Amino acid sequence: MKFTLAHVLIASGSLIWPLSGQAQSIRVDYTGTVTDIGTLLAGNGVDIGSQMTGSFTYDVATGVVSQFSHSFANGFTASLATPVNLFVQNDQQNGSATLAADGLIVGGASVSNASWNGLANPAMQFGLRQENAAGQLWNDTLPPDLSDWSLVSLAAINAPDWRWLDFNVPNLPSFADDQIRFSVASYSVAAVPLPAGIWLFLSGVMAALGIQKRKSVA
Repeated sequence: MKFTLAHVLIASGSLIWPLSGQAQSIRVDYTGTVTDIGTLLAGNGVDIGSQMTGSFTYDVATGVVSQFSHSFANGFTASLATPVNLFVQNDQQNGSATLAADGLIVGGASVSNASWNGLANPAMQFGLRQENAAGQLWNDTLPPDLSDWSLVSLAAINAPDWRWLDFNVPNLPSFADDQIRFSVASYSVAAVPLPAGIWLFLSGVMAALGIQKRKSVA
């Protein structure tokens, strides 16, 4: 069978299309220091001053969070059990908020590597919110893209109106006395790159197109 330019384009398009959503994913990474622990979560090596890292990855088009995790200096880690939806708030849609604000919430059941003070597989929540006296951080309730994140500074994240949270003890009122609050030392936001294999595939496609073009010219 003779492969033409059309065959190459159709084949490459059919393989790339299912993976195109990966280019729309954004990953947020942050590091911080624990500043407060609710009494129900105190102990087992995580103390005020403990270092922690966290991250979450979401699709800009759908708002689905595919990855969400926290880890602490004592070795305790917890990761998202199943994908969840990102809740985005802005002044046009306040959700349960009583004041106009911008922010987002990631939350869901997790799987932990150990029991922390008798608590295993806690529900996690990561949230941030800023009352909007100074204007919008983002313009709608769609998941924030890289341009939206460029408006968020480290100083703003650590300001009193922002909330970066925590774990939830089952069978108690939501986040009643189980907060893990922390200051944010650093954070980064970046688009998730396509896997290296795709770039190799695209290189092959471009080479095939070049060969086809040279044959046509000949």
